[in-house]
Amino acid sequence: MSLCRFTSLFAFSALLALGPACTPDTDLSSGTANNSDGGSGSGNGNGNGNGNGNGNGNGNGNGTGGSTGSFEGVGGGGGAEECAGDSMVAERVPLMMFITFDKSGSMNDNNKWNNATDALKSFFGDPAAADLLVALRFFPRQGCDENSCNVAACATPDVPVGPLTADPAPADTQENALVSAINLVDPSGATPISAALEGALQFSSDYVAQNPTHKAVAILVTDGEPNGCQEGIGAISNIAAGGLAEGIITYTIGLQGSNTGDLQTIAQAGGGASFVVGNGNTQADLLAALQAIQGEQLACEFGIPEPTNGQPLDPQLVNVGFTPGGSMDEQLLGNVANEAACANGESWYYDNPADPTLIILCPAACTKVQNDDAGTIKVKVGCQTIPA
Repeated sequence: MSLCRFTSLFAFSALLALGPACTPDTDLSSGTANNSDGGSGSGNGNGNGNGNGNGNGNGNGNGTGGSTGSFEGVGGGGGAEECAGDSMVAERVPLMMFITFDKSGSMNDNNKWNNATDALKSFFGDPAAADLLVALRFFPRQGCDENSCNVAACATPDVPVGPLTADPAPADTQENALVSAINLVDPSGATPISAALEGALQFSSDYVAQNPTHKAVAILVTDGEPNGCQEGIGAISNIAAGGLAEGIITYTIGLQGSNTGDLQTIAQAGGGASFVVGNGNTQADLLAALQAIQGEQLACEFGIPEPTNGQPLDPQLVNVGFTPGGSMDEQLLGNVANEAACANGESWYYDNPADPTLIILCPAACTKVQNDDAGTIKVKVGCQTIPA
């Protein structure tokens, strides 16, 4: 198998627990509370209002009117309370893939067209792709060609964005539309990569602007080198870098005949990865590449649902835990300020600490979760955030 990079798909659930604010228990803070007016003990809390009660766990009274307890309960001021009052399944961030697909004349060689389009059909029909949003554009075609280099045309998909479902076509109307479009196209023309990529990034950027809680990636699939429009790899890499500046990642998939080094340069400039698909097993390798991109992009970002109590979210009262498959022991992941602070730690950060909309796992934590199909991510709101 000649696929250069593969990130396995994984399945997981993320539960969001909401409730009144509390602070961590001593298992997490490595110490006892300060300014205690009363003693400590165990049980479900017999607080007297002066902080003499205790939550479930090892917390001691903490000043007048409260005490520390575990994430599961808070003692003091009238007895034990549930720190996690409500729970819900947190949805993964919706992902839109804009696939810009080379239909140049060379795709007729060595049965590449049939193998590659069969891989597309298999990907669109895979139940694991359910809920994925997909738009498809072939090039060169209808103004997105080596003569006009019309970026606006390249930004107009042959199949508009729509969600895939777990049902087979024709019940899955988006899959049906994608397969029908593939069946209507025959290879011909040159390879205007620059215009095709710029159009894909333009569409994706506009899409995210209209759907700010979604994310989008542009995927360039080609079997050739640039032929028409801008042909310099530096110029095309700058297009990919411009997309990345607007939050759109570029992936490249090179079929036999492409310049793998050039495609890698373009993908790196766009913040993504490049995949090489040999002719020996084109269908399987291309399918694996598309699945890898899907898994990588879906694995490690979580939306933050609105608290059910109607109160605004306090970013300082959020924690993330991971429970490995087959285990009952939850491992809390520490919070860091941003991606640059991740280092090699199994941590997480906000997309925007001042006004967060996403929880993002750091690379080490992401890899750990991706490698555990049965693992569970929980996001808990209401307890003081644990730093890494």
